[in-house]
Amino acid sequence: MVSGKPFSSFESRMGWYLILATIPAGLAGLFLKDTVEATFNSPRVTAMFLFVTAAFLVIAEWMGKRQKNLSKMTWIDALWIGLFQAVSIFPGISRSGSTITGGMTRQFDRPSAARFSFLMSIPVMLAAGVLSARDLLQVPNLSSFLPVMAIGFVTAGVVGYFSIRWLLAFLQKRSLISFAIYCAAVAAIVLILSAFRSPATAQAQQTPSALNNTDNSPRVLQVAYTPALEGLGSILSSCANQQTSFSMVVSESPTPSLQSIGADVMLRLGAPQSLSLPSFTLGSESLIFVVNTENPLQQLTLDQLRQIFSGKFANWAAFQQFCPECFSTDLPESVKNAGIALNFYAEGEDIQSAMESNLMAGVLPARSQALLIPDPFAMIEAIGSSQTAIGFVPASLISSKVNAISISDVDPTQLSLPILAITQTQPDDITRAFLACLQNGLKP
Repeated sequence: MVSGKPFSSFESRMGWYLILATIPAGLAGLFLKDTVEATFNSPRVTAMFLFVTAAFLVIAEWMGKRQKNLSKMTWIDALWIGLFQAVSIFPGISRSGSTITGGMTRQFDRPSAARFSFLMSIPVMLAAGVLSARDLLQVPNLSSFLPVMAIGFVTAGVVGYFSIRWLLAFLQKRSLISFAIYCAAVAAIVLILSAFRSPATAQAQQTPSALNNTDNSPRVLQVAYTPALEGLGSILSSCANQQTSFSMVVSESPTPSLQSIGADVMLRLGAPQSLSLPSFTLGSESLIFVVNTENPLQQLTLDQLRQIFSGKFANWAAFQQFCPECFSTDLPESVKNAGIALNFYAEGEDIQSAMESNLMAGVLPARSQALLIPDPFAMIEAIGSSQTAIGFVPASLISSKVNAISISDVDPTQLSLPILAITQTQPDDITRAFLACLQNGLKP
């Protein structure tokens, strides 16, 4: 480019061809974003697209004459392959499978088509990384995740390198038919399993085109909820099943980014510090503090809870010496001298913020000593698998995997949190009917 001859070398031509091939997928993602996101909630649609991938691979083997390598690529070839990449934004259509098909239908040999396919992934992944950087920076306590992310990054790079190397060697001598058979088999299994889903779940996950209102224009209700309300899944499905005038797209969102994703209805536990959008209380949920079933801890005062969560006690033996009446029996040896394993949710999550503001009374929790748990179901699993753990969950999710602790001197209102629905505008008839259904489903 500096010399004024941008197409004079093979490398420069490849660079321009990669840019050209990326444009169709970028435009498709821009204009089809809502349609594509809706299809992610339908296993049947994904299965059908897996069949499309299988068909692509068969067509590539049938039509491809495999006479060209990348040195003979033209701008028409690059644009044609880019169109196949644009199709792959739908779930179930393999990006590499569709772009290799695009290359082979332009008469490239398998290794050349695969090599250009993998090169095409670079600008797409870079663009996705840049767009996701803002969301990443909003993750609470991000620094604590950096070591794990670094390990994952390196692992993905190493595995990706050897996988691509293996596939290129495989395609030198073998066809794509085995991958086509695999895609078709997986699609068939998904369709079979989908047939056994409950009608409620199926209704909640229909695509926008599946349900039309009287004027033939589909209404899609976008619903987002925080991880603390993951247990609402069955109620959401039931309410969707009762409606015939809309379909519903449901997603989970971290609390700090809940209001920025633009959902029609946003569900969270407890009220945020500042709120200018319309909001409605659908019900309430109580916090329950829990320990492992091997831990005989049965009750605490509020002050003792604050001391534990602020990291004052080095181990359970020290706390039992401080408060022997808090335990029903002596601690087992496996628990006695082990450190107290604090389990919190990420800073900024609604359930974590509510616990701190309602119960900690300004006492700082020992975040640096705590294991961060993504949601209440994961919290129950974490407590149930660690004899020294302590944490808290919504009362509706309590299970036999953990033991509940009573807080003897707490005002019950401090443990009760409203389940809040926030809307972008004043609700229309469809949204009001949906909220009323949720409210009825949450009644004890």
